[in-house]
Amino acid sequence: MASTIWRGFITFGVISIPVRLFKAARAERVSLRRLRREEPLPKLDEQSGEETESRRGSASRASPGATQQSQQRLTLVPKNAATAAPLSPVLTPVKQASVSSESDEVVPVESVVKGYEYEKDRFVEIDADELKNAAAQTSTEMQIEEFVKLADIDPVYFETSYYVSPEAAGEKAYALLYRSMQLTGLVAIAQFAMHGREHVAVLRPGKAGMLAHTMFFATEVRSNEEHRADTNAVSEKELNLARTLIDSLAGPFEPGKYRDTYREKLEAIIAAKVQGQAAASPVAKPQSRKRVADLTEALNQSLANLKKPAGSEQQMRKPEESSVMKTKKRAKSAG
Repeated sequence: MASTIWRGFITFGVISIPVRLFKAARAERVSLRRLRREEPLPKLDEQSGEETESRRGSASRASPGATQQSQQRLTLVPKNAATAAPLSPVLTPVKQASVSSESDEVVPVESVVKGYEYEKDRFVEIDADELKNAAAQTSTEMQIEEFVKLADIDPVYFETSYYVSPEAAGEKAYALLYRSMQLTGLVAIAQFAMHGREHVAVLRPGKAGMLAHTMFFATEVRSNEEHRADTNAVSEKELNLARTLIDSLAGPFEPGKYRDTYREKLEAIIAAKVQGQAAASPVAKPQSRKRVADLTEALNQSLANLKKPAGSEQQMRKPEESSVMKTKKRAKSAG
């Protein structure tokens, strides 16, 4: 089970339900680090004690400090050794540093503070104590304020999803709230504090238990930037054709049909490189589409060329283990 994000009580009226929250979903990303790439150092002849020609050439171009450091890392090999495979570059992690925007000078950690830019190039400092006092203390209660219809909530307000799991002492009250929301068709709006922030959340019944969705506040949703569509510009004929096209593509939502192909390709590249293989990454050429100026003609062509989405399996298969995870497990068992 995923780690607990919040533990407390759902309260409505005088009923109190002890619960835990843990994330219902997480983004799957391949984590890439920033590295320093250094070319491998040439090797020194063990018998003659002489450097190779390439070593002398590179040493003459290097700074005295870099030359001294490089000499400490030379590897001795027999003079008559067989020609070795090309050495791989040396890769080492790098750290991020705070740099002054005026002088490019690295700023010491103790000199870095937080502040707010209230005008162009004018700031006020906010110290750690002020930030601590402003932060909301994590609460132990998720107070239900009201019940509303889920259809009345625009999905743009949803932020993060969590599974709500009851503690043993709250099983019956949890089941009561879950079943009551199922029968009424309503969802709960609750308030609580977590991780230094106040949250508004939707509690709703899922397939087998309750879910919580933290929400953006009204001031965080930029509703004034939503484009206003001019429906008067659409003819009845175009609308009927568009509805026919939509009906032809309609079907139940099956999330298993959609995959993150970028992540899969990147994992395959990493797995191949770890195994010392060349990663084949052909660049797919985007298909060019002929532009149709007339909207009615475009709708007719779309209907003529219509292909139903390929159906997925009825039951969701367990996701296959990624190439990166398989490689990590093999390396761990080998070690």
